[in-house]
Amino acid sequence: MHWVIQKSIFKPDNYQSLVDALHALGIAYTSISIPNGTFEMVPDVTLSGKVYVCGAIKLAKIAHDRSWLPASFLNENFKFNIWLDELGSELLNADIIIGEMNNINVSHLSKFFIRPLEDNKAFDGAVIDREMLESWKRDPKKIYMHHMPVVVSSVKEIYREYRLFVVNRKVITGSVYKVAGRPYISEFIEDYVIDYVNEVIKKWTPVDSFVIDIGLTDQGLKVIEFNNINSSGFYASDVVKYVNAIQVAYG
Repeated sequence: MHWVIQKSIFKPDNYQSLVDALHALGIAYTSISIPNGTFEMVPDVTLSGKVYVCGAIKLAKIAHDRSWLPASFLNENFKFNIWLDELGSELLNADIIIGEMNNINVSHLSKFFIRPLEDNKAFDGAVIDREMLESWKRDPKKIYMHHMPVVVSSVKEIYREYRLFVVNRKVITGSVYKVAGRPYISEFIEDYVIDYVNEVIKKWTPVDSFVIDIGLTDQGLKVIEFNNINSSGFYASDVVKYVNAIQVAYG
């Protein structure tokens, strides 16, 4: 199976980890870019057989248009309202408000968590206040966000945050990425966290292969969000295990 990697969506260390893993496993790949305002790959890639892509929404669309498989696992299930319908109180932010950026009602919140409704990477989820939100609305560079569907929820205290890579409904690798709200990278994940993810998998998943972020809170473990496996950062995850699992499952 040939891999196509969109360079610009990965931080340099993530990109290098992925390339190193592909080299280590002897897997063919092509690195491409997609110029702004286009749906064109540079260099263009003509491939037959199975193709897996690592990139954002544009690359997923290009792959779909070229009938590449397995290509990208991004689908319509990567929306917070769907997660809420399926998992309810298992979600950390089950108290969400959904609306467009320019008219979302946050008058009852001094600070709040905000993220796009869809996993479209338009901006990273963040804790902000009403003043910052108004600043975003005034910023001409963010005019594209005005009518974007977003979710808002109250701020929660999270003791530890984990990212786990699930391939073919099996936990393959993962990483701690925050402790007490601050960046902290570690490959060590407690068994009870993996057990919790396996229980979530039994209840519902957005697709067979995905990334799930988990938070340890005063209410126990909760699902923070699901992410598209084709475009997620690795932190301290074992990238070789992830690449090999994709190859075995789909290649």
